[in-house]
Amino acid sequence: MPSRSTRAYVLGLCVVAASVSVISIVNVSRPTDIAWFAALVLLTVQLKAPLGRNVDVSLTSVVAVATYPVLGMWGAPALIGALFATRQQTSFYKRTYNVAQNVVCTFLGGATYVALGGEVGDLARSSFPQILLPITLAIVAYHVANAGLLMGVLWLDGGRAPVRVLRANFFEVFLSFLGYSYLGLLLAVLWLGQLGPFAGLLLLVPLLVARWAFAQYAAEQKSHQSTLQALAQAIETKDLYTRGHGERVARAARMLGTQMGWDGDRLDAVAEAGLLHDVGKIGVPTRVLQKDGRLTEEEFEAIKQHPLYGVEVVGDIAFLEDARAGIMHHHERYDGTGYPSGLRAEDIPVFARVLSISDAFDCMTSVRSYRAARPVAEALAELQRCRGSHFDPELVDRFVTAVEHEGWQPAPVQAVQPVPPAEQKVVFDHDDPVHPPQVEGSAEAAS
Repeated sequence: MPSRSTRAYVLGLCVVAASVSVISIVNVSRPTDIAWFAALVLLTVQLKAPLGRNVDVSLTSVVAVATYPVLGMWGAPALIGALFATRQQTSFYKRTYNVAQNVVCTFLGGATYVALGGEVGDLARSSFPQILLPITLAIVAYHVANAGLLMGVLWLDGGRAPVRVLRANFFEVFLSFLGYSYLGLLLAVLWLGQLGPFAGLLLLVPLLVARWAFAQYAAEQKSHQSTLQALAQAIETKDLYTRGHGERVARAARMLGTQMGWDGDRLDAVAEAGLLHDVGKIGVPTRVLQKDGRLTEEEFEAIKQHPLYGVEVVGDIAFLEDARAGIMHHHERYDGTGYPSGLRAEDIPVFARVLSISDAFDCMTSVRSYRAARPVAEALAELQRCRGSHFDPELVDRFVTAVEHEGWQPAPVQAVQPVPPAEQKVVFDHDDPVHPPQVEGSAEAAS
């Protein structure tokens, strides 16, 4: 349920959009053109393509840009056509917000175009190249307004930092949006020529090609996710107590990465590394992974090989290239006593330092066969105790801040049968700094 401030924001935006629409309909010279453009908007929404993660891409901005040379600043009501799309699975509340946002952005883009002297109602050969400046700045105004309004609602609803929202939703995709928005100028030229509304039929070809391209990208992303999930499930077959561990480490790594200012592909890569950080356990004998007592030297060496096995598993998967360093070095320790390479401090790849903290935190807050889950506060205190020895001290501080700000949902609670003192065994967990592996012949805990 949206917060009260978010509902007020959306209501205010809808009032502005309704006012803009009424004013535009009163002032527009050809109201029938608004109806035709509204039909094109409806078509673009019907043909929108999924990009994954609940994100859909439609080309409504192409139609919005086309209204500028045809109708000037009065074409914004055409965007209301999106309300009547039948394929949308979003709620009416969200759909209304999206339409109101597009109406306002279209109006601001049109006002920019007119203010800069853009020609309206008639384009001739002499209009070029002068028209490119006002149409380009109108497109920029449309997308800047879109990003600004989106930034506002996300900040109110989820407290996301404005700069982070702007970077994720504007900077990374702006050039793509700018490029295909010029199709709107082409549509306007044809519309004002001999074709009129029939020019919209010519838009179908690039629209369908763009939709196909977006759909192919979405299919590729879905294939990537299927690969990741299959590898994650293969890990969990080794030990039922680690079920969901990879997903939680990925979530913790994403939280820490966000706290560090990461976004986009880098944030996705560290989450993928978190999901698959233990994939190399596939190559370690199950009896060794689940052994309760002290390990022999050979068994401990087998444990220490799992990061290397993990790199071998993902080595030929191109889209996991950025995740490899994290997978390989997530058991290095900040003081240089970790494995497999004994790296220390800044020599440890930053992905690995992030995963080391995320991995240990989830281990401590999850149920194990020998103990119940620790409270979040206790796990954070343990991370702080080990800052500078096990973990990067700066990243520990950032992770504590992230958890305190966003909260943490630990693994589902499972019943742990109490073990009589006489039957208790020495136990270890190579992910838990409190219960590191014990090696026969060694008086100290290793990790």
